[in-house]
Amino acid sequence: MKEKLLNNLGLKVVSLVLAFVIWMAIVNISNPVVSGQPFTIPVDVRNKEILDNANLTYEIIGKDSVTVSYQVNTRNSSLFRESDFSAYIDLKDYNDVTGAVPVTIEVNKNKVSLIRNGEVTAKPMVLHVKTEAMQNKKFDLKVNYVGEVEDGYASGITTLSSDYVVARAPESVIGKIASIGIEINREGANADLDGYVTPKCYDANDKELTDLGDELTITPENIHYNMAILKAKELTLNFEVKGTVAPGYRFTGVESDLKVVPVVATKSVLASVNALSVVDDKLTIDGATTDKVIHLDLNDYLPPSTTIAPNAQSQVTVTLKVEPLTTKSYTLKLADLASSGSDPDYEYTFSKDSVDVTVRGLKEDLDTLDIKDLNAALDMTGLEPGTHAGKLTFEVGEGFEVVNYSDFEVTVVSDNEDESEGPGQTTADQETDEPATAGTSKKAAE
Repeated sequence: MKEKLLNNLGLKVVSLVLAFVIWMAIVNISNPVVSGQPFTIPVDVRNKEILDNANLTYEIIGKDSVTVSYQVNTRNSSLFRESDFSAYIDLKDYNDVTGAVPVTIEVNKNKVSLIRNGEVTAKPMVLHVKTEAMQNKKFDLKVNYVGEVEDGYASGITTLSSDYVVARAPESVIGKIASIGIEINREGANADLDGYVTPKCYDANDKELTDLGDELTITPENIHYNMAILKAKELTLNFEVKGTVAPGYRFTGVESDLKVVPVVATKSVLASVNALSVVDDKLTIDGATTDKVIHLDLNDYLPPSTTIAPNAQSQVTVTLKVEPLTTKSYTLKLADLASSGSDPDYEYTFSKDSVDVTVRGLKEDLDTLDIKDLNAALDMTGLEPGTHAGKLTFEVGEGFEVVNYSDFEVTVVSDNEDESEGPGQTTADQETDEPATAGTSKKAAE
């Protein structure tokens, strides 16, 4: 039996090989090997924490997908789906010189045996990764208000749950951010506002940045705010000025670039406040000969529990006006003046027909002062017969002062004395043969 098996052994081996080849040929002819349907699949990234621990972030340059190729028998080609394949890169294999990371393809374990020789290729075979340092940066929060509160109200203090946020992003992204803030809508508000808002990023022109990528994180993510809405009221400014200007000058008033200031407080506080009194040692005109300009901060003079309305001007420039005095002369006809204190039994004559009166005041006021505004009158009170220095009285308006008037004399003669001396001549006339006076005789009765 053994001899039969060993006889023609070589021929028998050749026959087996030939039979296998024929079988393979038959199989390939009936179920040939073909290229499977190519699929384009996304590439996952593994071991990201390696870069995170190095404070780096990454970006895949170009496409983050690959196309898989494989061979399979014809009868099995229709069994494959895109979901049977997955691709990934492992950042442990990252080459920091070239930035290349090889792509690995995985096949569903139920399908891997159907692939010819189990070989699957990816195109491209490597992805290029760019890394960038991550940066943390602190930003003070800006508060931007949208709209205006209801008339008669004003925005009060806004309280935030945090005055700042920390932004974390690649350095190139952080470099684009100039500021971070929140927006509070106060349109038509007449009561306190309360809520949560998400911080927004702005560039150097205060334009909102809306596409900074998924790597940006802001901590905290939401900001709680509380905004007080207060009753508003305009207070008239009263400046209390002290001191006396130098002789020959006059303090003419206060000028300021603000007449009123809006303040906010509770309704009960504002009910009893109508004006803001500004008392300060700077508001003095002692010895002044020119205008005095003073800069004040109205916050220093506010009543308790009040504040200046937001966005209202609090700095005020005050000018204490000081002007020089001047004089002007007026000529008064004595015969035209009224008299007081005269006696109906006496006659009064004057040494002059007129006198000059000097009045002091501001030039622009003197230019409008009429002679009748002096309200000048002769004062005859207590004058007995004889010759006396004349006396005038004046009633001038505020801002004017009669400095002096030229001298004149009043001669008083009793009516009885005139009759005893004879008609048409007084004692003085008999002695001098000269006229009695240079003025005009007047009787009190007249």
